[in-house]
Amino acid sequence: MATAMKLPRCGVCGISFTYGGPDPHLLPCLHSVCQECLNLGTSDTLTCDICQETFDKEQTDFPTDVVAIKDIFLQTAEYDGSAVLCTNKGDGNQAMSWCGECEALLCEHCQAGHEDMKITRSHKVVPLENLKSSDGVPIPKTAYCTEHVDHPLQLYDETCEQRICFKCRENHGVCKVNDITEAYQHLKETVLDEEKKGLAKKIETISAIREQIHTVVKLSETKEEEGKDFLKHTFSDLRNTLNQREEELLLELGQSFKAVYDVNNSRLYELGKKEAKCDTALGYCQKFADMSSVDAILNAKKTVLSRTSGCIAAKVSQVSERESSITLSRKDLTDLKQSISSFGEYYVPMDPQAESQHHPEGSTINAMKGNIKRLEADNVSLLEALKSRGQQIKELTSTMESLVRVSDVAVHFLRMPDVSFPVPLLCTPLKYDKDKVNLDKVHINTEGDLVDRKSFTRVAGKGRLKKYWGTCSTAPLSQDGCPQYWEVENRVSLDKLLSENLLILEVGVCRVEQRDVSHSIGGRPHSYCMIVSCCPIHGGICRKIGKEGKRVLCLPDTLPNTAPHTLHYGVVYDDARKKIVFIDVKEKKVMSTLDNVDCSEPLWPMFGVYNSGDVTVSMKLVVGSDISMTEEKKAMIVKALS
Repeated sequence: MATAMKLPRCGVCGISFTYGGPDPHLLPCLHSVCQECLNLGTSDTLTCDICQETFDKEQTDFPTDVVAIKDIFLQTAEYDGSAVLCTNKGDGNQAMSWCGECEALLCEHCQAGHEDMKITRSHKVVPLENLKSSDGVPIPKTAYCTEHVDHPLQLYDETCEQRICFKCRENHGVCKVNDITEAYQHLKETVLDEEKKGLAKKIETISAIREQIHTVVKLSETKEEEGKDFLKHTFSDLRNTLNQREEELLLELGQSFKAVYDVNNSRLYELGKKEAKCDTALGYCQKFADMSSVDAILNAKKTVLSRTSGCIAAKVSQVSERESSITLSRKDLTDLKQSISSFGEYYVPMDPQAESQHHPEGSTINAMKGNIKRLEADNVSLLEALKSRGQQIKELTSTMESLVRVSDVAVHFLRMPDVSFPVPLLCTPLKYDKDKVNLDKVHINTEGDLVDRKSFTRVAGKGRLKKYWGTCSTAPLSQDGCPQYWEVENRVSLDKLLSENLLILEVGVCRVEQRDVSHSIGGRPHSYCMIVSCCPIHGGICRKIGKEGKRVLCLPDTLPNTAPHTLHYGVVYDDARKKIVFIDVKEKKVMSTLDNVDCSEPLWPMFGVYNSGDVTVSMKLVVGSDISMTEEKKAMIVKALS
């Protein structure tokens, strides 16, 4: 078979269709499926491998794919004509041409007879090598009613969507009925034409948005270069300011110690003079007693004693070592370091999903321009503040803290070793789904916390979880390639000593079909979770990590089997790296990193609290800008994802 032929393939198994084989059927996504995959009884659903859409076999129609059939026929006729046989009498000869009116393939002999017959002489016959997709379009065949066998199906009931005969028309009095040919032409020339126009317009919209994205990317590249230059000049200015301040302090330091040196040199000079006087008086006294007569001593007594008494009585100032302890004041140094370390960090002050939903085609570029200008202005003002005195530095710190809370989505940036640019970490504003809470086991109290106590104010209704002891989030995690992070704070009070394998709490993610299969997702496929429970193996309360229904890790000594406690955990989901990380926030360490996470379908965050008769659990969801994101926590996440 010629290599140029590219026959349509089954969207499920990928096997090519062949001319003369079973007819392909049409999936709702407009891809084809073979008869074998359609008849396969191992599953109630079909998943198209091309677009990853899944369809229920029982609730979906799979009509014959006439487009694929025509494509197979045309390609086979063009590239492998020997496989196309004459349909007249089934004589097995190779077909040479096609009659669209007869819907028949003709061999050389049948074509000659076809042209000789008066009834078929005017038919348009096309050689196979010249056959095009527009040739041989079948007109509606004459079909007969199964109930009124002598009456042709010449009408089409648009209300009931079926072909009927004139006899059946009596039973379709209130329906909209047209001639079959008119209905066919209307569908072809009006309905499908309008759909094609709508699709073309949609493609134009998508193309326009694509161009906007390219514009945003180009603008971002320009702004990135401008930002680099801005940061270069900004930090150069900052370094000059620091160097200037260093020189000023060095000068002040030298002047301060020069004053110390001058004072002490003056002291040394005065001490030298006093020491010389005392030394002279002492030497004279020693010689005066040995060498003078009685009269001489008595005559000079007053002069000598006056000098010696004066020397002895002269005051000598004491000196303290504290006078040399000139130190540099470190006032506000901590605030200064903190301000410099956080200065210039970029935040995204909006919910990206909400922005795309409310302004899908217009405001992205303007919003970006506004954000860049605002951030540049903020950086300039922050730099000026850094040049000011200590009180302004304190005000700057509070300003930087307020920038983190400009929206429900808190965006932080991770310095990943495997990429050259900062990776955004989204603290997504998850919410408990109050309409899904299993009220037979748990409820959400007035503070918004999930507690392991049955609700006595509302009864479980339609749509609520029946088996799972907790609830899920209101929406699945987005699959946009950015790491996402959320936390849960748990207040746990043990009403009595626990035994056996009693569950306390659970946090994790799973697919939609696993949300309500059991009281816990820990033993289910397509689930990833961290469970706190009593552990008979270690004889205490442990943290257990589960992946795809299997336990992969058990960490003992989570908390003593007594007294109230607070447990604080964080979860990181990275669909790009296919990883989930569980963090013990209180202990400041990563408990476990799960690799090769199946992210092909959306995953739902799940929250469970258990066994109200033995333990009291209150789980608070901490999300968005309420999360305290420290540099130490960032470092843990980076290490876990690397």
